[in-house]
Amino acid sequence: MNTATLIQSTVQARADLLATALIRDPHLTPEGLRARQRRDVDAIRARLTAAMPAEPTTPDRQPVLDALAPKGADDIALQAHQWSKVRALLDAGRDLPSIIADADRARLAAILDALETMPEVLEDSQPESVVEFVRGAVWDRLVQVDPAAERIAAIERTNQPAIAWRTILEGLAATGEIPFDGLVLLREADAAAFDLLMDGDAVAAPAPESGTIPRLVEALESVPA
Repeated sequence: MNTATLIQSTVQARADLLATALIRDPHLTPEGLRARQRRDVDAIRARLTAAMPAEPTTPDRQPVLDALAPKGADDIALQAHQWSKVRALLDAGRDLPSIIADADRARLAAILDALETMPEVLEDSQPESVVEFVRGAVWDRLVQVDPAAERIAAIERTNQPAIAWRTILEGLAATGEIPFDGLVLLREADAAAFDLLMDGDAVAAPAPESGTIPRLVEALESVPA
């Protein structure tokens, strides 16, 4: 994956989309102008698709999480012991994120096992969101204390730039704009590339003229080819 090429492809697409949105030709009827714009946009989308990095293979976290399950009576007893300590800490006023932050593998396993039936979860107005948040926090800590989880995390970090660029190019092809979620992913994965992309886009498609791009794309989508 060539980051410089991806930045150039994205910036050039934005410049070309702006030029297409602003084009005026007195020799064309409104229908003819729209047909020309459609051809130009389709060509830009084809270039973006061709530039898109291959979709990376997503590693499976589940086997690592499944390995936390107790394997026998000793493990069950250890997990129960750890959960009793967690419960005592919660009752004493500790919050769950702070408990997770210094937990070992056994304690993390106990928290995951009890998570969905915890009163703090069941009594929340959005229990699903709480469960998702806690599971994310447990995984982040597990990466620090479990070599198998760290190996998965290393693959995920390697995949981050490709995922960010795929999100950016797919969103740009669909709407004519660089999607915010793609920019967030790119900034996390490659801050230098994010800065270069933002600088390049500011020149290629400056505001407020760039606002004509999504309006053009929307107009083309609303009129049958």
